[in-house]
Amino acid sequence: MASGEPRGRLLVVDFDFFFHNPYEGLAAPHRGDAVLYDWAHAENQLLREIIWPIRAEGFLRAGIEPPRCEGYENFWERFTFTSDNPPLFYADSNLYAGRLSPRHYALFDLEITAWQDVHLFDAHHDSGYPHQYGPASFEEWAESGEFSCEDWMLVHHAKGSRLALTYPAWRPNGDSHPPMIPLHTTVDDGGEAALPFDAVFLCRSGSWVPSWCDDQFTELLAAFPGRAHLFPGSEWAHPRLDPLPHARRMADIFTDLRDRLEAQAISATLPPATDYRRRAPPRATARL
Repeated sequence: MASGEPRGRLLVVDFDFFFHNPYEGLAAPHRGDAVLYDWAHAENQLLREIIWPIRAEGFLRAGIEPPRCEGYENFWERFTFTSDNPPLFYADSNLYAGRLSPRHYALFDLEITAWQDVHLFDAHHDSGYPHQYGPASFEEWAESGEFSCEDWMLVHHAKGSRLALTYPAWRPNGDSHPPMIPLHTTVDDGGEAALPFDAVFLCRSGSWVPSWCDDQFTELLAAFPGRAHLFPGSEWAHPRLDPLPHARRMADIFTDLRDRLEAQAISATLPPATDYRRRAPPRATARL
């Protein structure tokens, strides 16, 4: 292979792959009504950190324990790597996956600036979503070259990488909007990957995966069979503040207020109390 041509295979894993969202995919009775998952999504502090106690309270008030990630155990065992100590970068946003080249991992030589293959495991294709705030096509995107967590895969397409996406089994129909670029998509069958990878990027997706699942992210990261490092310069706070104690207090307050209001409403509809005690008959009298 000539120097400078794409080389190597990058595995990108988004942690929301393991968070079954019935609002976006298959129904799951044990995870509650899909409406509970009708969440706004954007990468900002409000939706990454502040909002989770309120959302957790919604589950508790519905009588459901806040749902957790599923299927991440033994995930890395499905893959093989080209070294005994493979490199991994992690961050909160998949935005950083658009910046990654073999140079970041000190692979091959400095002339290799593009991957031959990028394989994404994600609940979203991250390959451009036409809407009023962004480009409507790859060509329109290429005019600016700016990218976000929504379209970082376009960066690798522009460099000539082959792109593949595996959706989780809970989302077999994928995104409602098709990708802007050629993208080979499959639905996860739980099997082993056919080809080895040279490097990995793992993102937490804190605006999509609740903060009460941060311990599970820690477990997945710790189980990686190589060296893991935070992506340099990325914003990172982990674990986030546990939202469940606050959510449980708020749910208890709500339940107490509801019970009091229901008791008052029932009391207001009852008829006035009546004294049914029997009165003594009048004493008999006689006229002389």
